[in-house]
Amino acid sequence: MDGRTRRWAGHREARRLELVDAAVLAIEAHGPEVTTEQIAAQAGVSRPGLYRHFDGKDDLQAAIAARSVERLVTELEPVWRPSGKPHEMLERAIGAHLRWLSAHENVYHYLKRNSLPTSDSVESASTNVRGVVSAHVAQMLIDGSLGAEIPAPTAHPLAYGLVGMVDAAAAHWLDEPHGADVETLGTQLTEACWAVIRVTVGTRVMDTLTRMGAETAS
Repeated sequence: MDGRTRRWAGHREARRLELVDAAVLAIEAHGPEVTTEQIAAQAGVSRPGLYRHFDGKDDLQAAIAARSVERLVTELEPVWRPSGKPHEMLERAIGAHLRWLSAHENVYHYLKRNSLPTSDSVESASTNVRGVVSAHVAQMLIDGSLGAEIPAPTAHPLAYGLVGMVDAAAAHWLDEPHGADVETLGTQLTEACWAVIRVTVGTRVMDTLTRMGAETAS
């Protein structure tokens, strides 16, 4: 690939990303039922002009989902860079997740609305973040990043279970908050997850987590 070809490919990729970001803005403004025409208008292009950069509607939806997952992963910085006491890290991570969902509710519902069984690319993109976060948390439990090494047979089910619980509870809260605000739900989920961790790993490991977390914070 020569220099001109690389520059052209880079330009096309940058333009495609601009259109995806415009699509996300359109979804936030118009809701999950946003039309292609509304997305094109937000991007300042015609409908055919929009699809010159995507291989049809499924490709556009997959790109929107992938971009949204990328942004959510960025918001979950407390998960990727653990510091301080484990309970505080858990609280920060859950709070970041809930704040993102609350701020981007229309995008979340769009992803769910368009995650159809017949569209594997969109389904995998919109749900991939749960698997990514779960696998990362499991590895941190195993290698001792959170303050104590936990055996893999225990760490993996624990990590995937915790992330799945938070994800399911947050999704239900968006549809039916039952009067709970972000802070209230965050506290409830933090304590529920902490209780599951305590029961799963036992008192000895919990004492180690708490002690080493306090040493890291000091």
